[in-house]
Amino acid sequence: MILLSIAALLLGVLAYGFAGAQLHSGSRAEGGALRSAEWWTGTFLQAVGFLATLAARHSLPLLIVQSTATLGLAITALLQHLSGVRRMHARDWTALAALLVGLGLLASATLPGHSVATSATHLWLMTGLAVLGLLGLALPVRPLGSGLLAGMCFSFGAIGARLLMGDPAHPLWIFWHLPLTSWITGILTGVGIVLGQIHMTRGLARHGATQVLGPMYVLETLLPGAVGLWLMNELPRPGYAGFALVGLALALLATAQMVRSAVPEPEVT
Repeated sequence: MILLSIAALLLGVLAYGFAGAQLHSGSRAEGGALRSAEWWTGTFLQAVGFLATLAARHSLPLLIVQSTATLGLAITALLQHLSGVRRMHARDWTALAALLVGLGLLASATLPGHSVATSATHLWLMTGLAVLGLLGLALPVRPLGSGLLAGMCFSFGAIGARLLMGDPAHPLWIFWHLPLTSWITGILTGVGIVLGQIHMTRGLARHGATQVLGPMYVLETLLPGAVGLWLMNELPRPGYAGFALVGLALALLATAQMVRSAVPEPEVT
């Protein structure tokens, strides 16, 4: 089962990588994103990535799934570099490599947790993050802000997906037997995905892909990882605390470099 989860995770990485490039182009299309075939293609690929990583979460810890998914950012950057959309300079590649290494170190420091039942704490946490995501729609569009808001929303969607997939007592395909908590979790998961997509699209419409997706992927790794540690028994690997600290420092420094290199662009309407 673990091998199938790894294969699903790799498929998700590829889907997210190609989705990032398509969404960035589609977000700037005349008439808006919803009229862009590229945006809809990117959205479809995002859905493929989500479903693939959803399957991966059956056997793999949240932090490992989320951090590995950030490889999609490297694929997006490479595609845009090769197509001439945004040329990556040496410092950009260095920052991207540092981000991926940092998140990889964080993932290596985590052990898989046991299956946990959805609790009121999980639901209140997801609801609170959903409210923050809605309020964030009133904020100005900035690369860091849009990336963090998208990452926060996708994060509680990932938490909900992990809870749904990690509950052996209530398989999703026997939906008529699902308890009310599973239905609420599923609804909140969908809300997180939609809000994350909105914040990401708003950011990509005005800023470079790596400047928005970098912060998004960092928070999308750290927040579910923290919740996995706090509420899902995904404990640190013994003796790996140093790896986790170095990984966190690298990820944050790399994200700061990505955001500093952002150049605001006028939104296409």
